[in-house]
Amino acid sequence: NIVNNYYPLVSIIILNLKIKKDLVKCLNSIQTQIYKNYEIILIDNASNDGSVEEVLKLSQDIRIFKTKKNLGTSYTRNAGVSFSKGEVIWFLDNDVNLENTHTLGNLIEVFSKDSSIHALGGEAKLDHLGKSIGTKKLKLFPNGLTKGYFYEKKSNINIPVEILPSCNLMIRKNCFNQVGGFDDFYFFYLEDIDLTYRLFKNNFKLFVYHRCPVVHNFSDLSRFKNHFISKRNRIYFILKNLKLKNIIFLPFYDFLYLVNFDNIKRIYGKLFQNQKVYKSLITKNEKKKITLNNIINTFKITFITVLSILTSYAFIPLYLLKYSFQKRNKINFLNKVNKSDFVK
Repeated sequence: NIVNNYYPLVSIIILNLKIKKDLVKCLNSIQTQIYKNYEIILIDNASNDGSVEEVLKLSQDIRIFKTKKNLGTSYTRNAGVSFSKGEVIWFLDNDVNLENTHTLGNLIEVFSKDSSIHALGGEAKLDHLGKSIGTKKLKLFPNGLTKGYFYEKKSNINIPVEILPSCNLMIRKNCFNQVGGFDDFYFFYLEDIDLTYRLFKNNFKLFVYHRCPVVHNFSDLSRFKNHFISKRNRIYFILKNLKLKNIIFLPFYDFLYLVNFDNIKRIYGKLFQNQKVYKSLITKNEKKKITLNNIINTFKITFITVLSILTSYAFIPLYLLKYSFQKRNKINFLNKVNKSDFVK
């Protein structure tokens, strides 16, 4: 039920890097959507696992642009926008799937009802039966890091936020263009936090969709080096987007981020089996058991988190010397896209 006869062309932009199985599942869920005024733009970062060939078997209507080497997430997403024709951009990760056939139409309906909503996002929270029961919201902390919090489906009110993840990010194209796209410093990690926080600072309105039906199948097990990349990138993010005091008091902010009641609860929860079943859904008859494997994994992730935070401090003087952040905030990164880097 689209109001005001608002049926915009939606450009769905997906990046892929050697995840063929999840990509096909994602594309299949998109093609079941009842709202049909969309185009799919797939940017393949030099995959060699047959991803492109598999997509071509699936549909000839998907616009595919392949790179000769991995060019990262920011640059290739900007390229996807430059290739797009729609007035609404929908960034999706290749490991998401849409819970039902009304997902896209419902999101567009929210846009049509309120022109002051500039971006929508969120991730679905599932129960042990795979049913969506809530939505995840990201919170930005003074140390440049984020945590996710879940909200149950108890109201029809979209949740205002400062940041949104790009696993599911629908944004009006003119707003994206006004802030200059993704900062290409971020080869991977925090590029979406940087973009959406710049939108927020420029008085654009961001919301988490209250009944978000987009399921993100991201693995809980992150590779060792990714922790260090994300903590390093947050130094750049702080220097560029936050205040000098956030750097001066960074050790204090990091301590508060690590040592608090919320984190103790999270660590406690990781010690038990069935970690993918949220605490609120564990039945009274289900016994909680601490396993040696969970103890080892919890200690490992805690150690890596602390170590990566501490080593990130070394990048403060390096980035202060290397970058003029006043100039970085004025760059239109969309203008840096070289379309010859992509083969259609």
